[in-house]
Amino acid sequence: MMRRSAGIVAASIAVCAAGAYGQVITFNGPMPWVTQRNDSITVRAQIDTAQLKKKKEITLAVDLVNERLQKKMLAKKTFDVNDYTGEFAFGPVKQNLVGGRSYIRIDWSIPGTTTSKGVISPIGIVALDKLPQPETIAVPHAKEDADAAAVVSSVKEADYKKAGMATLAFAWNKAAFYIILVKQQAPGSVRFAFDGKNGKNAFLSFADRVVMYRPDKDSLTGIHFSPVMMGDTVVYNEKPWPNEFTKSVSGDRIVIRVPWYDTGIIPFEERKMGLGIMTFDAKGQQTAAFPAKADFFLPGTWCDLLLAK
Repeated sequence: MMRRSAGIVAASIAVCAAGAYGQVITFNGPMPWVTQRNDSITVRAQIDTAQLKKKKEITLAVDLVNERLQKKMLAKKTFDVNDYTGEFAFGPVKQNLVGGRSYIRIDWSIPGTTTSKGVISPIGIVALDKLPQPETIAVPHAKEDADAAAVVSSVKEADYKKAGMATLAFAWNKAAFYIILVKQQAPGSVRFAFDGKNGKNAFLSFADRVVMYRPDKDSLTGIHFSPVMMGDTVVYNEKPWPNEFTKSVSGDRIVIRVPWYDTGIIPFEERKMGLGIMTFDAKGQQTAAFPAKADFFLPGTWCDLLLAK
């Protein structure tokens, strides 16, 4: 199981404070789109102290921006600059889970100037050791040549979960992952977002694949999302996901077959992977989820799937 490391990413990428030449400050961490594993904010930078004509200082402000673009200042501090490299620590900001369409933003400026300033964002926080353990769904093993009826029969009544109006269960074998839905005609969609690395990240990434089923239209599509910043807003652009999954019917059950090669996941017994289960209304607003507090755009809130023997 791989988890995205803020430290490794921060060390390999730099955000320049100005143009490619003559920049006053180059930031090495934290970096945009990074998921921090704790709530302590430390800014790491390289500084051309010769260009600090007046005070040898840097002012940093840490803000929490929610999905309604409301900004709450978590910390602000002016630090003395004594060397060409520096670590500026704020300590805990008391935010254990930030992500999806909300994010941490760091504003920086050089006191006494009007042009030496900038923003580092979005930054997410998923402090795994401070959050409840994710709920785990044990997925029963279906026979390798199972048809829709056999897949349904491999699942017990106790295996079914609820997400709003949707009632669902899962099964697997070496060829495919199966989603079993009780028939309904509600408008909107049921979405299943796969995180094969189970990274519990703060932002939905392009690598996270989504199966979307529309009950009222009986339609099945595959999508994934490309996250970008537009001004102060985190936007997830929807992209088509080419796939070969199929849909069958067995009694009052819809069985969606998702070949493993489409997901990029290699299945084996006792493997864990992340899964987001959400329902959306006809206007595209999330209405329910499993677990109940899961956010479609924040994989850190999703449940775990355990491929049972």
